[in-house]
Amino acid sequence: MDNNDIIFNKIAEALLIDYSSVYYVNAVTNEYKWYSNNSEFNSLQIEKDGKDFFKNMARDAEYVVYEEDKHIFKNDIQKENLLSKMKDGNMHSIVYRLVIDGKPVWHTLRLIREVSDNDDYFILGVLNIDKEMKMKEEAQKLEKEREVFNQIAEGLAANYDVIYYVDSKSGVYSEYTSNSIYGNLEVNEAGNDFFAESQVNSEQLVHPDDMERVKYVLSKDYIISSLEDKKRVSADYRLMIEGNPQYTRLTMMWASDRIHFIIGVENITEEVIKENEHMTALKSANEMARRDELTGAKNKNAYHELETVMQENIDNGIDYFSFAIVVCDLNDLKLINDTMGHKAGDEYIKTACQMICDTYAHSPVFRVGGDEFAIVLSERDYSKRDILLEDLRSKVLENLRTGNGPVLATGMAEYEINDKYKVSEIFNQADKKMYDNKKELKNMKREI
Repeated sequence: MDNNDIIFNKIAEALLIDYSSVYYVNAVTNEYKWYSNNSEFNSLQIEKDGKDFFKNMARDAEYVVYEEDKHIFKNDIQKENLLSKMKDGNMHSIVYRLVIDGKPVWHTLRLIREVSDNDDYFILGVLNIDKEMKMKEEAQKLEKEREVFNQIAEGLAANYDVIYYVDSKSGVYSEYTSNSIYGNLEVNEAGNDFFAESQVNSEQLVHPDDMERVKYVLSKDYIISSLEDKKRVSADYRLMIEGNPQYTRLTMMWASDRIHFIIGVENITEEVIKENEHMTALKSANEMARRDELTGAKNKNAYHELETVMQENIDNGIDYFSFAIVVCDLNDLKLINDTMGHKAGDEYIKTACQMICDTYAHSPVFRVGGDEFAIVLSERDYSKRDILLEDLRSKVLENLRTGNGPVLATGMAEYEINDKYKVSEIFNQADKKMYDNKKELKNMKREI
């Protein structure tokens, strides 16, 4: 061993206190020696001595450097590039990942160039910086999350009383509040399962008549399916705060990462009160135009207004609910008009309308034609729809048997949440079933 080797060995031993491995490279001949005290490099099968450091490093990079870092590493390790980057100083660093035991591990290669009258060489120290880099990545991730949360906070202050930032996969969530709309009831500021906790909170907070709908709207499957073709989905409902109903609007949307939901809650009680006052004023002016003069039921215009509102709510994801439409048509009205006069026909119509109203006491009844009625069933009457229809048909059959009282053909069709049918299509389905029933009644009459 010559004097230079002894010196370089001593240098390497000193450097290995700080570095995982050390290269000594002759800057003129490119010959090199490699020293290491770290067993993690054993699996890499790196040559300890060689004739051309730069050629061998480029070759070994294909096998030991992480795929995403290969191009930059091979470019940076070229001799001319190193000399260019170190011309203004005697130090330079390259950060890259080695593949060790099948996993990428961050390292840095720190280069020092020493030039003297007798020698020109590089000393390269390899240091494992995986822990530091991962801490840096985590810090960057946290900083990005802070930016997102700051944006949420700005939107919260401007638009919502409460906002939830929910992981759509795990359900982990954070809650941000600008005003307390929950009264004295306790709601967590963060949690591990938004979807499960919202079901429990709904039972404590939501008006009983709105509870099932809100629980459905706050289910994971509903939110994802509703946001497939919409930027945001809203639902209005009532919170019960210290025994008093507070009108509330829930607005749901994807965050920009398409991983989290942003769910905003706002108190719209004042808005609803003003709207109700406005509607009350309009109702008085419009009531006559929307009321059938003969029967006192709502008229065709009123039905089309309701149909339009229902369709708009469905299209906008607001006030989703199941409902049914019943269509009724009077049999033999023309015969009564022709044989007994129109006054008798009018009485026949009024009696039929009263029979319908008595049956569907909690639903709006519309006279949509001379001898045709429509009823829109929701909530209480919807839950009893089959019983009510059977009750009405029983009265009709009794009238048919005795020949005393209106004979009505009836048909019913239903809309379930997330159905693709339009309200007008539900009406048409009910109308078709009504005509089927009309044929049955005519056949029965012949048999009597």
